[in-house]
Amino acid sequence: MDLYQIRYFLTIAELGSFTKAADQLFISQPSLSVGIKKLEQELGISLFERRGRGVLLTPAGQVFQEKAQGIVAQYQAVRQDLEQFKEHPTLRVGTLHSIRGYNLAQLIGAFHAEYPNVTIELHNGYLQELQDWLDQGKVDVSMTWLQEQDDSNTSQLLFHQPLTLAVPESHTFARLRSVKLTDLDGQPYIARLNCEFWRSYPKLFESAGIEPQIVYSSTNEEWVISLIRAGMGMSIMPIWTDLECITYVPMLDLSLSRAIGLKWRSQQAFEAVAWFREFAMAHDWQV
Repeated sequence: MDLYQIRYFLTIAELGSFTKAADQLFISQPSLSVGIKKLEQELGISLFERRGRGVLLTPAGQVFQEKAQGIVAQYQAVRQDLEQFKEHPTLRVGTLHSIRGYNLAQLIGAFHAEYPNVTIELHNGYLQELQDWLDQGKVDVSMTWLQEQDDSNTSQLLFHQPLTLAVPESHTFARLRSVKLTDLDGQPYIARLNCEFWRSYPKLFESAGIEPQIVYSSTNEEWVISLIRAGMGMSIMPIWTDLECITYVPMLDLSLSRAIGLKWRSQQAFEAVAWFREFAMAHDWQV
């Protein structure tokens, strides 16, 4: 059943005549008759009772008329919704938990100023969740940790970001040029449960023969930053250049870094994704 057949049917039902309906639809009467015949064959029942030059709806035709009117109304509603989406699209962006909300907000704010009609819908998740959401079509683009095997046709690098020890500026470590892993032994430590390297830390600490004192654990990057600022502990975390009251101390025996970038689906014809990609590439990430 095609929409044009439904339109044919409703026009004939309204005008009570194949001839008048053909004139209104700007098609030939034979074409109109063929369309209705196919519709009746598909439904397996007669919809019209032919009477001279006019037609009447059969009981089945009367039932179908009500349903057909609903189908056309729903189609028009969908068309209107899609037109609205074209004018005011919603871009679903997946982001890692470990990307600072402050830095992300700066990007979103600047993007909104440039594209005020685009609504940004943010979805925070872990590395595998972002990939799953992208594959399942739950997000349109993801800001994530890029891996070597990622396809360059569906990903682009935004920035490289090293990780090192972040301490309160009042801590004695803040006055040192560098530290070693062994210096963390017994120190108050804030566990970043959102960190992409978190699963490797226990083995890393064990191999160094140390046991930092875990005083807090959090999946929220801003909470970790606030706790460090408050002097509650230290943490190995990405370097952000705009953090106040926090000092990053280089670690002589630890070298960690991550490549943060965008990923999207191939064959994705959503203009807002292209806008966001270009904007994110030109953004000053302050890292």
